[in-house]
Amino acid sequence: MKRIFNLQPVADGCLSRRAAGSAVWRRLVNRLLAYSFPVVVAGACLLGGVRTARAEGEVVLDYQVKAAYLLNFPKYVDWPAGTLAETNSPITVAIFGDSDVAGEFGKMIEAGKRIGGHPLVLKRISKEEEITKDCQIVFIAISERARMQSILDRLKDSNVLTVGESDDFLASGGVINLVHRDRKIRLQVNLVSAEKAHLKISSRLLVVAEVVKGKPE
Repeated sequence: MKRIFNLQPVADGCLSRRAAGSAVWRRLVNRLLAYSFPVVVAGACLLGGVRTARAEGEVVLDYQVKAAYLLNFPKYVDWPAGTLAETNSPITVAIFGDSDVAGEFGKMIEAGKRIGGHPLVLKRISKEEEITKDCQIVFIAISERARMQSILDRLKDSNVLTVGESDDFLASGGVINLVHRDRKIRLQVNLVSAEKAHLKISSRLLVVAEVVKGKPE
């Protein structure tokens, strides 16, 4: 059965427009995460993009979708042997420059979310010096664009999946970029940077990316 999801939050007569949009979207995110990422999240969020409406009551959509991306990326990225040495070694996701994304991600994992037996851990970053190579994923918000290159240089020669949201993120050496196109969030991947970090990106993720740099012809 083909499932169709309406990604636009709707107003509830008993709630404010903002609260209603947030409640509806949270239920939708939970529903999405209950299904296969390639089929649902990749299909709805990656391939088609997700509209980031700016009207009051709908602005929550943007950061919740970014948090959902970060939550699911570990399913489609392989780190080098030894990075997650134990079967229960945590996957640490560091978020720098966006408290809304960090807060939403924290809510998504508060019940003890695991991927492949590995618990997901949030590391909130407030300054560049706190970013270390012992994280598996580092998200650099657009608010930190001025320090983006310095952060990427700091993570050079590490096995960190870097995720950003700036037009020049891939050119600067980042691995995955989340960009706005036509009021939608789209995915871009730099396989050259992924290879340098010794990360293997699943073809199931690449097939729905808008841009794939370094892809063999």
